[in-house]
Amino acid sequence: MFKHNRFIIYGRYQRIFVAAICIALASQINISIFTPGFIVALSPLIMPIFLYFNADLNPIQLMLAISLASPIFRGLLLFISHENSISKIITYVLADIAFYVCYGFLYYILYWRRGMWNNSSFLFTIIICDYIANILEVSILINFSHYTYQLFQALFLTALIRSLCSCTFAFLYHYLTLMIRQENHEQRYYHFIWIASSVKSEVYFMKKNINEIENIMKNAYLLNQNLQKSKDNLRNRQMSLAIAHDVHELKKDYQNLAQSLGNYFNDEDTQTPMKFTDILRVVTTYVRITIKQNHQNIALKVQNNVELRIPNHYYIVSILSNLVFNSVDALKGKTNGKIQITAEDQNEDIIINVSDNGAGIDKEVIPLIFEPGFTTKYNINTGNVYRGIGLSHVKTIIQEQFNGHIVVESKINKGTNMKVILNKQRLLQGEIK
Repeated sequence: MFKHNRFIIYGRYQRIFVAAICIALASQINISIFTPGFIVALSPLIMPIFLYFNADLNPIQLMLAISLASPIFRGLLLFISHENSISKIITYVLADIAFYVCYGFLYYILYWRRGMWNNSSFLFTIIICDYIANILEVSILINFSHYTYQLFQALFLTALIRSLCSCTFAFLYHYLTLMIRQENHEQRYYHFIWIASSVKSEVYFMKKNINEIENIMKNAYLLNQNLQKSKDNLRNRQMSLAIAHDVHELKKDYQNLAQSLGNYFNDEDTQTPMKFTDILRVVTTYVRITIKQNHQNIALKVQNNVELRIPNHYYIVSILSNLVFNSVDALKGKTNGKIQITAEDQNEDIIINVSDNGAGIDKEVIPLIFEPGFTTKYNINTGNVYRGIGLSHVKTIIQEQFNGHIVVESKINKGTNMKVILNKQRLLQGEIK
């Protein structure tokens, strides 16, 4: 804790030192107006930016450091140039110091000490600080006499323009930073939804496959019983019993994995209803990333007239992802690829169409694409089949979870349209176990 506090203190002093040096240098960019010794410098444009982005620093400490660095630096340069007498240089330095000290003290009283910070009050405070500090500096230079109404007008106009410029820059930079952070946060959230949808779909079919595993285990055990009745050789009986045992262990591991993954992704983020518009944004975001990575010339267009909040949105993400990525694969090598996603609300049903102008599907193949194990996606070099839940599983989810169906229309070298019809009432309900 002690070392951590020392680090924080060191960081604050370091920032104060940097601010003092930068503002001291910026003060050398100036023009002399109103009265000898009074300058309109760049430094008051930079000070509000430092104050805005270093809200944890005590402004009095910061301004004391600046009031030492900047005026002394200016006085040293005036002394070396031999353009003014020592008394005038001292007056100029004292006037500068008064400006920064007054500025910091007012900022501390009017804004920093209150702790209720917002952009409008910050701008208002900066204008007041700049204006009053300017009046004090000019008053010292003119010996608190010979005031004119035009002088106060000019000082206020100067303070107003400088404050507006510096605050506008600070607010814009802060706003752009927030936008970038929000976009990054949104991308991370979409990435989580994407992963959760993939895992949810896999777990769904893992649980369905447990029944098939149980059947294999039962058949192996029955085979052992039959072999015992027929008094077959001992080796075959032992082998059938070993198969039943191994399948039983596999089933337990399978159940544990499905349960663990299911529990992990059964949190509030995946259970909270999600707008259909956001579901489309999740899918299209990753499709566009894939298109860019593959250097494909594909235009992706979305038309959505569905305004629903869907509880089991991860299945919809999975369905759309598979259909759209199938279209992307069908457009490999095409120079003017087009994919269009449309969604319409038709009373009792939601109709989703995913169409492309790709290679198309042969009529003889269309009845096979929803068969388990059917795929055209494999590595021609290794022969490995690409992963994905596949159209057979997509069809199963559509039927079992949403009481819907899918229709395929395709022409060779013309393109394919996948039409998904989902029951709206089922779409608005939770997951069917």
